[in-house]
Amino acid sequence: MADISLSAGIRSSLLQLQSADKLFNRTTERLATGKEVNSAIDNPTNYFAAVNLSDRAEGLSARLDDMGQAIQRIQAADNGVTTIRGLISAMKGVVNNALSTSDSDARASLGDQFNDLIDQINDVAKDSTYQGLNLLQSTGDRGETQTVQFNETFGESTLSVEGFSVQGSSSTALTVGDITGGTAFSVSGDGEATNAVSASLVFSSQDTGEMIGIQGHNTGAATSGSGGTINFGDTNGNYVAQLSDVIEQLESFDEALKSESEKLATNLTIITTREDFTNEFINTLNEGADKLTLADLNEEGANLLALQTANALATQSLALASQQSQGVLQLLG
Repeated sequence: MADISLSAGIRSSLLQLQSADKLFNRTTERLATGKEVNSAIDNPTNYFAAVNLSDRAEGLSARLDDMGQAIQRIQAADNGVTTIRGLISAMKGVVNNALSTSDSDARASLGDQFNDLIDQINDVAKDSTYQGLNLLQSTGDRGETQTVQFNETFGESTLSVEGFSVQGSSSTALTVGDITGGTAFSVSGDGEATNAVSASLVFSSQDTGEMIGIQGHNTGAATSGSGGTINFGDTNGNYVAQLSDVIEQLESFDEALKSESEKLATNLTIITTREDFTNEFINTLNEGADKLTLADLNEEGANLLALQTANALATQSLALASQQSQGVLQLLG
């Protein structure tokens, strides 16, 4: 069957209607999505550039979740350190009370309190775990490290927060008091207590392995260890000097905890700052993608009105062209 022949006027009007219809569909799509570039067909350069920016923003958004959890882990560790420092302050108070009395029974009772506080230090350190990571119990092969990823590319732009160990040792026992009198200020653990046994309250840094605190072993007259040398086994009842040494060691322990707390605070500041920066940068990336793809809704609204008018005119033009053909038919009839 041969193609239908259209007059020049009808064909011109038809082309105008088809063109207006395409533009109308494009304009309504832009108004519906708010975007001028909805696919690579619309503008390949802008489309793929916007996709790259959006993908990067999405990757950074995932890092924000990790940063938020890292902040919570550090805060959990810092809360633990703050609590332990409060317990150390209480321990110093117990020792000071022991210094103020010559009653060996009273000192023995205070020793029990000291024991309880060491247990609490252990418990607080153990309970500072957040989602399986405990920055307060990092020793030996079990080094706890919080690695924070800032960049969307894995392995780039990271921060490592090293854990450390805070614990009251339970492997030995500390005896401070009048050994000959049979009553002592005792901090005991799992070790077997003998004549003048030492106690250990240990603080270690994962970076250096250095032990800071009260640590020692059975020496009969003195306690030695990486925390220093302290005389705990004075058989002449010279408990004052021994208890004074304990206070000094507790103060050293507290200073070490303070130092680690400052490191945690510094790391927390870094992560918080990077979190704020990442939020701002994500907004910048999204805005950049929008500038490449978003439509001017005011302009598109005006285009829609113009297209509706053009469509009406093209329809009217087609009707007029059709009337001309009908006039020729009447002449032939």
